[in-house]
Amino acid sequence: MADESEVGRAVPPEQGWRAARWGMGDAVVGVLGSLVLSIAVSSVVIAVFRLDAFEFDHLSLWVTVLLQVPLWGSLFGVAVWACRTKGSRSLRADFGLWMQRRDVVVGAATGFAAQIGLLITLAPIYRILGIDPDDVGKTANDLANRAPDAFGWVCMFVLVVAAAPFFEELFYRGLLLRSIRKRYGDGVAIIGSGVIFGVVHFEPVATLALALFGMVLAWLAVRTGRLGPSIWAHVAFNLTTFVGLVLSR
Repeated sequence: MADESEVGRAVPPEQGWRAARWGMGDAVVGVLGSLVLSIAVSSVVIAVFRLDAFEFDHLSLWVTVLLQVPLWGSLFGVAVWACRTKGSRSLRADFGLWMQRRDVVVGAATGFAAQIGLLITLAPIYRILGIDPDDVGKTANDLANRAPDAFGWVCMFVLVVAAAPFFEELFYRGLLLRSIRKRYGDGVAIIGSGVIFGVVHFEPVATLALALFGMVLAWLAVRTGRLGPSIWAHVAFNLTTFVGLVLSR
């Protein structure tokens, strides 16, 4: 990892990514492809193993992790394919996949602050809308309820803290964000990629919070020209939720 600039100083993006031939079409293929493939594989697995016919809560979270592989594979695969066939063949040059040592601290601080800040900021809005703030974390709580032992918690850690931040940042703050930037500029890219990020999680109650957090991650990526800070911010954001769930059990 390099350490080439002061914390907070904008780092110019790698040269040449704006001239790459990948763009909005590839981003759309990635989003739709990941959803379709994930649904298809999930349907096959559920049908073959008749998952609804058995009660094996100690394996259910493991199955959830397994079923994320098609989703992650699609996001990663489309980004790599676009880079190799229409770009520079370098994920660093095309999507800013690199980091500095200080990205760990800056990203982690941003992710933790975003978790607390969104909780405080959105609570009044949820009350006005008649939404129970506890429902925002329903998906995470449901996952935690399916982690009856250490193996389940390890699976949840891999799913939420380790894998999701990397694959989602490469695609949403790499390919998607930069595709929008090339056509519409920074502002639209930050807001647009954030909204898409919130919507594709298919968590109606948490969509606003996820979209706003997606905008924070997008701002980090635009500001620094790399994915290091947003990856660590994403890790910290999810880790805060994970630790809270562990401590509440």
